[in-house]
Amino acid sequence: MRTAHRLTLIGLVSLAPLAAQATVLTFSNNFGTGGIAAYGDRVIGPSQNGAAYGEGDGWTPNVTLDFTTLGNQGLASLWNVGYASLLGALGHGAFDVPYRIDFVPDAGYLVTLNNFKIATWSGGSYQTDIRIWDDNGSFAAPNLFSFNQRLLPSTVYQPLSAPVMGSGTVRMYLNNLGSTGLDDIHFVQSPIPEPGSLAMMGLGLAGLMLAARRRRDG
Repeated sequence: MRTAHRLTLIGLVSLAPLAAQATVLTFSNNFGTGGIAAYGDRVIGPSQNGAAYGEGDGWTPNVTLDFTTLGNQGLASLWNVGYASLLGALGHGAFDVPYRIDFVPDAGYLVTLNNFKIATWSGGSYQTDIRIWDDNGSFAAPNLFSFNQRLLPSTVYQPLSAPVMGSGTVRMYLNNLGSTGLDDIHFVQSPIPEPGSLAMMGLGLAGLMLAARRRRDG
């Protein structure tokens, strides 16, 4: 019984969740002194280099972001009005601008997208194509998430019904920035479990099962 008890303790320790930290891109004031090229990079607090962020659960100091306007149509911009009830949104001065945001974790970390909000411009209704993929997927075959539908006017959508975790860089594509605005992008960083931790987790599970069997058998 003493051995089983020790294994049970190992199991409880091994099954404890790994530390995860999250940031929300609120787009509520400005991109800060580094401009959009530095927005969302290695966030460690609610105000960083003149930009504001929301806290999901801790912060994301091990993730950088790349914002890319496809088709050479100029940089995205911040909009405090115009996208339904969103108080701040990432938009564009033109319509139908293809856009991509890459979430790039440091080695040893994973990125999870928890949620984001979208709405169309000024009561319009636009066909909106969103694709999310990681190093195991592609634009043509987004392995994490895909969404393609005409959005209702003056309506805020939260397309993700469940978080999506990627392997390596997580890429988020939107076909029509400007026509559609993005807001409150909630993403998480978490450490990749080390092989030793996975082995200990397996040992802990075995210990829990053994202890339960011995209690059942009297």
